[in-house]
Amino acid sequence: MDPITHGLSGAILARAIPRHPIPHRYIWLLAAVAMLPDIDYVMKFVSDTTYLRHHRGITHSFLMLPMWTWLLYSLLPKQKISKPLMPWLLGSALMAHIFLDLITSFGTMTLAPFSDSRATLDLLFILDPIFSALLLLPLILMPLLKKHGRTLGITSLLLVTAYLATTFTFHGKSVELARQHHPAAEHVHALPMPFTPFSWMMVASYPATEVRGFIDFMPEFHGTAPLFPDALVQQFAYDRSAKEIIWQTFPAIRSIPDIDQLPGVAFYRWFARFPVLLKKNNEVIELADLRFETKDMKREAFRLRIELGKKPQQAWLMWRKDRRIDLTDAKAPPTSW
Repeated sequence: MDPITHGLSGAILARAIPRHPIPHRYIWLLAAVAMLPDIDYVMKFVSDTTYLRHHRGITHSFLMLPMWTWLLYSLLPKQKISKPLMPWLLGSALMAHIFLDLITSFGTMTLAPFSDSRATLDLLFILDPIFSALLLLPLILMPLLKKHGRTLGITSLLLVTAYLATTFTFHGKSVELARQHHPAAEHVHALPMPFTPFSWMMVASYPATEVRGFIDFMPEFHGTAPLFPDALVQQFAYDRSAKEIIWQTFPAIRSIPDIDQLPGVAFYRWFARFPVLLKKNNEVIELADLRFETKDMKREAFRLRIELGKKPQQAWLMWRKDRRIDLTDAKAPPTSW
């Protein structure tokens, strides 16, 4: 989830939990604490691979949550420590951050440092303006309705809960639809798409292939699409009813002989959730993670490009079209449940 939404969640909790209004500086404090787990961004200064390996790791762990809460509480000035509700507010702000990341499709290492497995609930796209607005609008109204700050805070929490209930419902419908179309698949998944809670990407996993299709349960509802550039919207645009789904089939990398002997593949296997083969010839192998691929496959994000023609062979993670990371010597994290 984006930093602004994390901050908004902390501010809402600062209004919704205390029975009586607290000073504005505490609201700003809780907003900052709700963004704090993303301090792991500093690992980018070590290397990009270090960042990818540890982002949403120990700072996003439910197991480490009590320690981070205690540490923050112990660093506060005495006047703030004297507030008996403060440790609960700090813990709830950190918990909100972990939860908001958990409901996206990127994955969160909620059991770090004992496991590097990335958990995900696949309920929201990484950026969801509708969800953010349900947190922001009550905050905007609070200066006008000063006596109803807690009511507005609780209302905001109820609204985002209802919104998540909606996405949970359509996530289930998407999984069920994928299972109907692919009853022989080993696993089926549904991933949220941007702009509306009714648009989903379905993935069916077979031993040798990954198959995906898109569904929009309410194509007439454009959601937040008008807020974004048309070029970006068109990358995700599709207008399919349940009877018109076009399924795309990709070779799964697990079906490629000796693929694990190539540089960068071990790390990419750990990082990617639905790794597939896009290109293979004598010069290059290109892999992609369907999580980050648009319907037209033109958005080159988090692809692995292995240059076979060079000696020694080199592996690059294509972060964006104009940016790449050397994964030639990168290894998968050693611990995993």
